[in-house]
Amino acid sequence: MSRTIPFETDHTAVELRLLERALPADGQATVLEAGCGRTTRLVAVRDRIGELVGIDVDVEAGHENAALDRFVEGDLCEPLPFDDAGFDLVYANFVVEHLDRPSAAFAEWHRVLQPGGHLLLVTSNRASPVLRAAELLPQSTRVVIKQRGAGAREDDVFPAVYRANTPRRLREQLDAAGFAPVSVLPVATLDRYAGRRRAPAAILRAGEHALPPWRRSTIVGLWQVR
Repeated sequence: MSRTIPFETDHTAVELRLLERALPADGQATVLEAGCGRTTRLVAVRDRIGELVGIDVDVEAGHENAALDRFVEGDLCEPLPFDDAGFDLVYANFVVEHLDRPSAAFAEWHRVLQPGGHLLLVTSNRASPVLRAAELLPQSTRVVIKQRGAGAREDDVFPAVYRANTPRRLREQLDAAGFAPVSVLPVATLDRYAGRRRAPAAILRAGEHALPPWRRSTIVGLWQVR
């Protein structure tokens, strides 16, 4: 398996390739960002999106997100306030690991997508030994690590519960919700927590390279409604 899966280290680049694959070039796509927060990487493909709708439980963050055309307050694990088949793409960037009932969220995402619509996920991989060990850290320590490494704001670091965060569990739950995989890739991203410190970053990158591919720290994938 390791010979056929490339060693990817830039999850944003992988994500962009999949977004360009999923979004039509006519600029008319209707997109739902699940767990939109205060910023979005969808600005990189904004010319392909006709309407960008965001939903989040964090109302303050959602209203700060200037890239959205519309923000809606909502819990992703509850019925969503949208009609059936209203979106071409659902996008969730480091959200799944925080969901208490991901299977319920996946079912709702399937419901609001048009036939043949796409789901793009970027999420943490609990099969990574480093991420599994990090679960033992107190939340305050996790906040400091993400602030110094990934540049996250303290109020944007939420506890992770990992209810669907191994390749197998994610595959099973998305299959049950009615999604078929298009392209799913493991990506080595631990080096970003080293910030600008080159030596620690190189050590983290080498450590992930030595792991079996599906134990790398991040899963980036595109699925389609069956």
